[in-house]
Amino acid sequence: MSKKDNLFYYLKKTYKYAKNERKYLFYFMFLCIIMCVIEILSPLIAAKSIISLTSGIWDQVFLMIIANFGIEILRNVVNFLSSKYSLKYYFAVKKNIQNDIAKETLKIETATLNQNSSGIFIERINNDTDTIADIFNLMTDYITYIITAIGIFISIFFLNKLIFFLYFIFILILFFLQKYAGKKILEKKKIEKKSSDVSSGFISELVRGVKDIKILNAEKSFLNRAEEVIDKRNEAFYDTRYTRSSFRLINGSVRDCLDFLIMMVGLYYILEGKLAVATMIVILNYRGNIMSISGEVDNFIDTIKSFTLAAERIFDVIDGVNYPKETFGTKNLKKATGEIEFKNVSFCYDKDEEVLKNVSFKINPNETVSFVGKSGSGKSTIFNLIAKLYEVNDGKILMDGIPINELSKDSIRGNLSIISQNPYIFNMSIKDNLKIIKNNLTDEEMIEACKMASLHEFIMSLKDGYDTIVGESGITLSGGQRQRLAIARALVLKTEIILFDEATSALDNETQKEIQKSIANMQGEYTILIIAHRLSTVINSDRLILIDDGQVKGTGTHEELLKNNKIYKKLYELEIKKDSKKN
Repeated sequence: MSKKDNLFYYLKKTYKYAKNERKYLFYFMFLCIIMCVIEILSPLIAAKSIISLTSGIWDQVFLMIIANFGIEILRNVVNFLSSKYSLKYYFAVKKNIQNDIAKETLKIETATLNQNSSGIFIERINNDTDTIADIFNLMTDYITYIITAIGIFISIFFLNKLIFFLYFIFILILFFLQKYAGKKILEKKKIEKKSSDVSSGFISELVRGVKDIKILNAEKSFLNRAEEVIDKRNEAFYDTRYTRSSFRLINGSVRDCLDFLIMMVGLYYILEGKLAVATMIVILNYRGNIMSISGEVDNFIDTIKSFTLAAERIFDVIDGVNYPKETFGTKNLKKATGEIEFKNVSFCYDKDEEVLKNVSFKINPNETVSFVGKSGSGKSTIFNLIAKLYEVNDGKILMDGIPINELSKDSIRGNLSIISQNPYIFNMSIKDNLKIIKNNLTDEEMIEACKMASLHEFIMSLKDGYDTIVGESGITLSGGQRQRLAIARALVLKTEIILFDEATSALDNETQKEIQKSIANMQGEYTILIIAHRLSTVINSDRLILIDDGQVKGTGTHEELLKNNKIYKKLYELEIKKDSKKN
């Protein structure tokens, strides 16, 4: 049996998440044993009460009333404590698993994340964790109930063997019927889970992209698509529940037949004087427990199958089975000087087309270098590779002379900041957007970063200032304000290397000049790499690297490239023409 199909393998992995809360599971198990005794004694006391009442033995009636009252009080206390310890254990395990799957999701390769819908991970974190966190409580519950029912079942054997065999035969029929039903329902649930992943992913995209949907006047097509995925999800849910209901109908009919036979046999034996009325009362009082044993076994099996399916989906992510994780080296580089070198680097996002072809260059510490070239030439890819968001196909990238494949994650990403063209702004206050990057950020550092990003005055004009909630993806801010907040967010880290990936492209000319001044103020103190949307904004860089068709086609100052490089000269002249037309 492979690990993937091994129930005990997944149970062992899940149990590890209990950590310091395992005592609550043992408390719960102990209380279930007490409940098992209560369930066996309760029908006996009820039967004895009826017999004493009909026989007029009033002192026994009184004793049975007291006994029944005591056992019911005990049942209530046990139920309360069971629920308390069950919930403590459940929420502790769920929290630990959710934290771990969230942590491991952040480790997944960027390429893999790009290929999968966000709904896949949302469903696993929100729903599948529910299923596996409660498994030990549910198993204990079901096992306790089944043991209780088996104990009662054996008791009936000594009371009347024919009734025992009737129960035994019908329970076997119900068991195999429910086993077949469980197999069919599991198949339906797998389809249901997949449709749920797709639906969650699409709804998430719809909510995040609502502004663009409105601007594009695409509500109708998006609603049609939403209706389609929701319908498929609901059809899958309906199919699962309809299949379950159909088997419940058959199951119920079999139970009704058993009920009829038990009553007829019991009546026959009583009339023949072969069975006491009191014994029949006891058998009837136990009937509910016996009748439900096959159902509880089926529920137990169904719970195990649901658990195994959910655990497989969760540990696929945590263990990186179908979602490969990023890999890093072990060398630590606490404070980089800022030197970066590409040696014959080639890279492609897929096998069909190379984005970078044998690229080589070297960036010196505290140098400001701008990458220029047409859109799609590979400039942003260079930044992604420096941050090790992707692995190179050939060649080496070095930071301070060390191949980045040998460096730890913190050594790479802890020494650089990327300010992207379309930064993601979190749905929280401006202050929290900055403090989530650096927990110990002081107000002075925050204000200084915002001033450098030309954002402080705008923030102070807001009613709630730095406590202003910016909405999902920073929806309440303009494009330029979002980028300035992203710049401030990067500046609070004070890393030695700062990458500007067309970070000023959405800014107006005045703000763009202010950001350029901020960059100029940082020159000489940081290694600054810039991907330029407009050549005129980077002509004062220490050096320009021209990228064309995934290759380095020139390097030098603005004046040197303008004089010696035809490709650069053409790009610059085209920009001048565009500017002159605008004016």
